[in-house]
Amino acid sequence: MTKFVQAHFPPSGLYAVAALAGLTDVDAITLSMSEFAQSGDAQVAVIAIVIAALSNTLVKCGMTFVLAGPALGKPLAVATAATLIAGLAAVFFFQPFTSS
Repeated sequence: MTKFVQAHFPPSGLYAVAALAGLTDVDAITLSMSEFAQSGDAQVAVIAIVIAALSNTLVKCGMTFVLAGPALGKPLAVATAATLIAGLAAVFFFQPFTSS
């Protein structure tokens, strides 16, 4: 799926695939984006990996809230919000290192 989206819908399509892939696992999209960064745009790859990781974090937070209840879910939701803010800051404010 990633190869198809890379060819036809970059970069917004890659971000959507990253968000969907992150719902279950981050490893596959990380490997795909690592390959993409070698031959494509490294910044797009970094953003896609961050989106996948944030998506995965949200799912895990939701699962914990449902399975463990509010006693554990509420503190974890606060930690998840901090993680999301840090991840979004990384996407919007930092540029990947480029070699000159």
